Amino acid sequence: MFDYFKAWRNLKIPVILILASLLLGTLGFKIFYPEESFLRLMYMAGITLTTVGYGDILGVDQNPAAIIYTTLLMFAGMGVVLYSTSLVTAYIIEGNLRDAFSRERIRRRIKRMENHFIICGAGETGIHVIREMRAVKQSCVVIENSEEKKAEIVSEFPDVPILIGDATNDVILEKAGIHRARGLVAALSNDKDNLFLTVSAKMLQPRITIVAKAIELTMIKKLKRAGASRVVSPNYIGGMRMASEILRPHVTNFLDRMLRGKDKSIRVEEVVIPSESSLIGKKLSEVDFYKSCGVNILALGQGADHFKYNPGPEEVLNANDVLLYIGTAEQEVLLEKLVQK
Repeated sequence: MFDYFKAWRNLKIPVILILASLLLGTLGFKIFYPEESFLRLMYMAGITLTTVGYGDILGVDQNPAAIIYTTLLMFAGMGVVLYSTSLVTAYIIEGNLRDAFSRERIRRRIKRMENHFIICGAGETGIHVIREMRAVKQSCVVIENSEEKKAEIVSEFPDVPILIGDATNDVILEKAGIHRARGLVAALSNDKDNLFLTVSAKMLQPRITIVAKAIELTMIKKLKRAGASRVVSPNYIGGMRMASEILRPHVTNFLDRMLRGKDKSIRVEEVVIPSESSLIGKKLSEVDFYKSCGVNILALGQGADHFKYNPGPEEVLNANDVLLYIGTAEQEVLLEKLVQK
């Protein structure tokens, strides 16, 4: 979308200079030729300022004072026109070059990214996803079709690459590196767009993890069938949150701090035990995660419906088990290394 206000801010000086020169030149000729029409005088001022050489339509060569005035107007006009033209040309060329270099820089940066996240839509929901991604230092690419939203994101996150376009378009998803991406967030404003985006993303990258937004609860099943790994309804979550604030405020405050508190170094995190890990078959008591990494395991399992909370020391670790814990980024690194051994 073209920014008319920005263009006016950059071009108002040359436009005002040219119009002022044309008007003053016309009024000057009016002094010498009061009987002539304003249109003819303006035409004379225009051809004098631009030095196009169409000829003397007023008979200036017969009036010495008019000759001197026209000569001065020609020199002044050349300066004003050349200066104004240079400003306009610089704005057009530099703007295009700046945009071209910016697009190329973003393209190269995305091409080097792997295991990143693609956030589609930077509206009221998507912007919070971006903030959390940056808080936990996860690399991400944003796809947004609004230039205004792009400007807001750039001002807050200058290091986040942003692609302008339709997130449901396969070409845009490929430019965002979907084949190398770890996950995708479908946070578009329309449920149908999120549904179409989910289908498109799954077709391009069947193994990608997709979290989709659903405004209407009836869309949850459709999005999951389309390939979404998780579906989040802002209205449902908001209602549950309001109830929790009344019923269990301290628990809510604790979870807030863990999930999105000001202390960005502490989070509820998860790690998956790979199939080749040496921890497989061992009991929790044999590993002693606290001694090795400084964390306690809150839950373990292989899905939301199969978690064991507050697991005892006799629990056995299996391949692809998900371990939930509270820790810092440094502890996360230590735990990742431990399960990879």
